[in-house]
Amino acid sequence: MDQIKFLLPEIILVLLSFALLFNSIIDNKDKRITNKILLIIGTISSIILLANNNSEGYFLNNTFENNLVTNKIKILLICGTLLSLLLVSNSKTKEFKEFFNEYCFLLIISLVGGMIIVSSREFLTLIIAFELLSIPLYLITAMGPTSSKSIEAATKLFFFGTLSTVFLIFSSVLFYSMSGSTYFSEIIWSSNDPIIILSTSFLLITVSFKCAFYPFHFWVSDTYESAPMNLLPFLSTIPKVAILGFLFFFFKDLYLTIPNSNILNVISILIITSIGFGSILGVMQSKLLRLLAYSGIPHAGIMLICVITPLGISSDFLILYFAFYIFSNVGLFICLNSLPKVNEEFTINDLKGLYKDSPFVAISSASFLLSLAGAPLFAGFWGKFNIALISFKSFGLLFPILILVGAGISFYYYLKIIKVIFQDKIVNQTMIFSSNIINKALIVICLIITIVLGINPALLSKFL
Repeated sequence: MDQIKFLLPEIILVLLSFALLFNSIIDNKDKRITNKILLIIGTISSIILLANNNSEGYFLNNTFENNLVTNKIKILLICGTLLSLLLVSNSKTKEFKEFFNEYCFLLIISLVGGMIIVSSREFLTLIIAFELLSIPLYLITAMGPTSSKSIEAATKLFFFGTLSTVFLIFSSVLFYSMSGSTYFSEIIWSSNDPIIILSTSFLLITVSFKCAFYPFHFWVSDTYESAPMNLLPFLSTIPKVAILGFLFFFFKDLYLTIPNSNILNVISILIITSIGFGSILGVMQSKLLRLLAYSGIPHAGIMLICVITPLGISSDFLILYFAFYIFSNVGLFICLNSLPKVNEEFTINDLKGLYKDSPFVAISSASFLLSLAGAPLFAGFWGKFNIALISFKSFGLLFPILILVGAGISFYYYLKIIKVIFQDKIVNQTMIFSSNIINKALIVICLIITIVLGINPALLSKFL
């Protein structure tokens, strides 16, 4: 038992996923209620184990690490997944109600892959975890409301996802050729060998595909428009947070000796293009889902700054950014789920009249958008401010100015959405916006966390 204790949170989630799948075979009218109970008990049990500092240290011949930071990241991943699955269980769509167990099975397996990615300290483990995270996402994307469009988006996601895995394998081979080991701790970051630049670049290409960094973002808009609306809270947050959490530990030894300036330059180019061009892409969009898809690109770039910042407090600031990003995004998509029909043709102007029909959903949506923009009194402000501060101490003015410019551009398109939300209905508009009790409860949870962390971000360290 002691040999697998470190994996208990992941094991509980795997058992939960199969229990939900098995329960789908049983034909009874209380099946969905039983599934919700199982889901809540299983996820909360995993959170409790992680919160009690479940087995810190290195395991499985040093291929797996648990520590305070990995546990915090995993708790956030589980919380985001739980809120997403509760939204799926409360779906208005018949298909979601009928196949809720199957969706839970896929999402929880993907979650387990993300949790293993965060703790992986060796390339073979990492490759398996990446596939465990990705394969369920390919299947979920193909389950969208428009079959032809969804299959096209899933095929594109599958192709580029598989290609990114090839880059990851090639990267691991190159790292192995240098160090003679598949362990991250054996990488000689100070080496002047061009192979280390090439291998790091291939790894970053893989990460760029998975997290939609610019210019590897071209699949993200199609996926947002084609995937089931109820699953976007998961798709938009959990994979990105898990992979960036892995990068934080992958590059932690970069500053143990003289840092390799070439590696820092490659990462800096990825950061600059993602924040700069990603922000500009958001301005150019009129369709709501495409705008939200592109708005995640600069956020990924800002989190990548924190990943490579050598200061000891960077982990606390990264956890804060993860928390605000997960709860603001999940809350926003739950609000959008209250709309009668959001598809690829849904534009920003279609939100007119939202405040008239549902003031609660309108104010909540505006709050989440302001948090994502980085407005004061919301968690997003401290997330961006803290990373700008530590990046200034480590790298000078370039990154803080970039964050400021990106935040200014994002304010423009987020405020454009908020302005439309509070406008009167357009002529002949017949859509009625409403939200049921369960969705309102989920929105309230996300809203409280977003506002409380905006007022006092230090509270996060008391609960995690």
